[in-house]
Amino acid sequence: MNIEFYFDPGCPFCWITSRWLLMVSEHRDINISWRPFSLAIKNNQLDTSDKSKYAILARSSIRVLRVILAAQDNDASIIDLYTDFGIQHHVAGMEFNDEMIAKVLVKHKLPAKLLDAADDKNYDKQLRASIKTATDICGQDIGVPTIIFVLDDGSKNGYFGPVLQELPNLEESLKLWDGLSLLATNKSFYELKRSRPEGDPNVFSTAKC
Repeated sequence: MNIEFYFDPGCPFCWITSRWLLMVSEHRDINISWRPFSLAIKNNQLDTSDKSKYAILARSSIRVLRVILAAQDNDASIIDLYTDFGIQHHVAGMEFNDEMIAKVLVKHKLPAKLLDAADDKNYDKQLRASIKTATDICGQDIGVPTIIFVLDDGSKNGYFGPVLQELPNLEESLKLWDGLSLLATNKSFYELKRSRPEGDPNVFSTAKC
């Protein structure tokens, strides 16, 4: 099955879902295309006068997305970079600052000058286009994680989610995928939803994967 996974590096829920999807892909026939999705752009949080913690995180996260896009010109892997940025931020607790970005670039043997891309707004056009490909299929009322399923006839179904509070074990992960993929590829299926529980997601549950 071919799917497209849309991610923002700063979103903890997206991080957990991405780790779940990688776990499942080792046991199911899934071809994943990783797509950038900037919450700072989607939620109009680029204005630095917005001092909320979510806006500040989104603005630091878009700097990482710009670097990831620039790194593609050096044949870097999107998922490998997303993984290392995510480990540094969600597991190790580091901020998305220049020091952390430079550290990841060194690990991947990428040019140090790619750090300049973090503040290069020319990449935002590409980010906006990526967001549009998701919203054209799923509608405007989405964030990340978002998964788009490519159906056998070439058409696409897309959904916001699944939103996970913590990383399930392997058995639970596979059951979740099997149920989700069955629903998601049914053209009659539209939505399942409930209120989000209080508190932050357990990102440390991903340290075991």
